[in-house]
Amino acid sequence: MSQPIRTLRRGRLVTRLADAIRTHVAPGMHLHFASTPSRSNAAIREVARAFLDTRPGFRLSSTGFHSMAHLLPMLGLAGRLTACFFGDHYPAPRPNPLYTRLAADGVVLEHWPLWSMVASLRAGAQGDEWVVNRSLRGTTMAREMAGRGEYCEIPAPRRGHRHPAAANDQATGPHTIGLCAALRPEVTFVHAAAADDEGHVIMSSPLSEGMWSALAARRGVIVTVERIVPAAVTRAHPAAIALPPHRVLAVCEEPFGAHPQPLYCPVELASPYRDDFEHYERWRALTGDPPALAAFVDDVLRAPDAGAAYRDYVGPTRLAQLCEPEAQAPEPSITAGESPADVNGVERLIVLGARQLAARARAIGARVLIAGIGQAFFAARLAQLQLAAAGYTLRVMVETGLYDVECGAGGHGYLLAYDNVVRARRLSAIDDILGVLACGADNACIAALGAAQIDRHGNLNSTQLGGKLLVGSGGACDIAASVEEVVVLTRLAPGRLVDDVEYITSPGRAVRSVVTDHGVLTRAPAAAGRGPRDETWTITSLLASEPGQTVERGVAALARACPWPLIPAHHLGFAAPIAADEARLLDTLDPAGTYRQRAG
Repeated sequence: MSQPIRTLRRGRLVTRLADAIRTHVAPGMHLHFASTPSRSNAAIREVARAFLDTRPGFRLSSTGFHSMAHLLPMLGLAGRLTACFFGDHYPAPRPNPLYTRLAADGVVLEHWPLWSMVASLRAGAQGDEWVVNRSLRGTTMAREMAGRGEYCEIPAPRRGHRHPAAANDQATGPHTIGLCAALRPEVTFVHAAAADDEGHVIMSSPLSEGMWSALAARRGVIVTVERIVPAAVTRAHPAAIALPPHRVLAVCEEPFGAHPQPLYCPVELASPYRDDFEHYERWRALTGDPPALAAFVDDVLRAPDAGAAYRDYVGPTRLAQLCEPEAQAPEPSITAGESPADVNGVERLIVLGARQLAARARAIGARVLIAGIGQAFFAARLAQLQLAAAGYTLRVMVETGLYDVECGAGGHGYLLAYDNVVRARRLSAIDDILGVLACGADNACIAALGAAQIDRHGNLNSTQLGGKLLVGSGGACDIAASVEEVVVLTRLAPGRLVDDVEYITSPGRAVRSVVTDHGVLTRAPAAAGRGPRDETWTITSLLASEPGQTVERGVAALARACPWPLIPAHHLGFAAPIAADEARLLDTLDPAGTYRQRAG
């Protein structure tokens, strides 16, 4: 076994991935797979190969268990999983029954919010035991983490003059500070474009979780790269060396090591490649197909050279195609003045959501918008384009480090896609986008989120329902706790709008609008120091779901599906039906209908 990183001898670090794992990884360890946003899927396969047919009881952590990250828990290699997302992320977030089965079999699943996890990894890297947390208060995650000794709330120290009423405000709760425990894996795996044999690793923004998990690793970092390059090359790019070489345990050349995830590299040292959407879907299918998984194990994991076997499994032609720009979809045929064809419930939801986002952004003077995955991102793109046409600038952000993403036809419907990375006007990381621009001081940020359940308090549930695991928080908990205002999109279906959610994933403080495919519900903002919030919701607009529908019937349909106290707005009427230009935008942004059919 390796010694902790501070005692390693100096030397050349290039080695085979199998040898690096044999040397540095042992049963029972906490292994973290970094998302930068490329993930070392080559390392996932090699860990699976090294510990095949054993029960090593790893604690495995990642910002998300999706696509190839399903492999290690499928093979029984995990005793404990720590993440912000469990499920499938393309083309929309979906639960995967694998994780409900794992929990039933005794595997411990630990839910974290995204920015909270990154902040705790940063605390671990900085040598702190705890980090201040503003996201978790009032959530079910806070209670679970407190039970594990990973979260607590303490009285806040006094700072200058504070009115006595603020010490225990009924609207905000006791004046306390939330603390999250630091996270420190033993070994972190990172994938990058290139490195030299001294451990100078060339990476590029967006760095997603950044290098915090790597710097927090007690033993060090195993790096997989597309290419090993001479030291002269790395010396030419000092600004791209995000990881200090003395923290690197090994450097392993693994071409297409992030597949099916993308690799973005503006420096011409490795061929960048796009997401393999077909393989995202293939990994979802493998979780429910034991014979197909067994074939993958035999053909790839048991092969003498697992890396080469995997590239053969994907196919050289397919890999070469991923290195080429994605073909542009044809323009939609609808023209101005035409009436749109039949509009489904998801499309009504997206259009209503976009209208509400645009209206609320203007009302609060929002400068940035952060969107969740799926229909929320679609509505955000639509809202940004409509506002831009009216001369109002609103920049759309993605939590992994994308700022001012391309919302028009040049963008991609899957918010984490490679094409959105290359077209974003600014690239950074989670601690910048979530930690500062969305959730920090003077953010003027509006958010678009989805949820499986929402209650009359505005709390959102995307974690657990009816004993089955959903997907978890992602960044939603952090966003809902700290942005200026939240617009929630959810279809009007039984069990969606409830008195109290089964699991509080995200707190409801900032939720002002709930948009459904039949109408929009709003409530007044909380007033500090004025007692409990009024939980009455106002029906502010209706959308006719059938010809000849009356306002009374529309209100009755909403009331049947929503147990909250509801009052119709004065002069309540129907929102304008989806117009031809809105239908044209829907088709322009999603020509194949992929993100409308599967969203929600």
